[in-house]
Amino acid sequence: MLAFSVVIPNLHSTFIDRTLASLRAQDYDLSRVEVIVVGQDRHGLIREDDLVCFDQSPDPLPPAVARNRGMEQASGDVVALLDADCLASPTWLNTLARRYQDAEAHIVGGGVSFPSGNYWTICDNLSWFYEVLTDTPAGTRSHLPTLNLSLRREVFETVGGMDESFPRPAGEDTEWTTRMRLAGYELYFEPQAIVYHHHSRNTLKQVLDHAFHYGYNSVKVDPRYASTVGLPALLRNPLILRIVAPVLGTGATARVFLKYGASTRHLQTVPAIFLTKLSWCLGAAQRLGDEQSKGAKTNARG
Repeated sequence: MLAFSVVIPNLHSTFIDRTLASLRAQDYDLSRVEVIVVGQDRHGLIREDDLVCFDQSPDPLPPAVARNRGMEQASGDVVALLDADCLASPTWLNTLARRYQDAEAHIVGGGVSFPSGNYWTICDNLSWFYEVLTDTPAGTRSHLPTLNLSLRREVFETVGGMDESFPRPAGEDTEWTTRMRLAGYELYFEPQAIVYHHHSRNTLKQVLDHAFHYGYNSVKVDPRYASTVGLPALLRNPLILRIVAPVLGTGATARVFLKYGASTRHLQTVPAIFLTKLSWCLGAAQRLGDEQSKGAKTNARG
């Protein structure tokens, strides 16, 4: 039976006790599981026991740093990443373990579900996780989110950890899993390995700010990926990207509802999702402009 190490970054989450309770309720042999929580817990909600270890940091850690720190301590055959605002379904680890019976499976992401209450929370989840919702088909993906991601230890050892230059949760998982894919690994999506996402972005400002930083940190505008997965040369001009943003936003919004079939019961979110795609474009254009300025300063010094 596979041994799992579940790694959770935590920064004073008020939900982490429920996240840990969902792991204690797994229908998997918990003697083959370790849970490593990394970060800070001012609310005192983390209870350590034979299953859970809390690596408390003296300073707040960005999610990428916390995940790397946890993965470096992990002893399991497979590292499973979960966020501190998620509940794992009781069959989560068992479903992942079945997939890893295939020796060719190295990276497996799972399905994301979310509450149907707050409008802006629904919009944020649909906008960024539409490719990994629980009712989307299994198969390969170009990237996978770290709120529900697992990998064999050898992937971490071969590709390395997450890029710790990301100061906040937006885009670091896309960069990491893109790096895995470019290294030759298949990113497999298994919708039945379900987690329930209970994030706290519930206002328009929070949702658009999240989208802006997704765009700013996107691999599509990261100079390291310009020749592989970057935007076409024409769109790498920040002014042009801003001008065509409504067209790109319309296409990206349509993709949410057409390619992966986001439910028709969410059609009321179309205007808000369009705004998140516009905000993504503005963030991407800002990054391109910053890179141009940086390049001009370097050339001037040279």
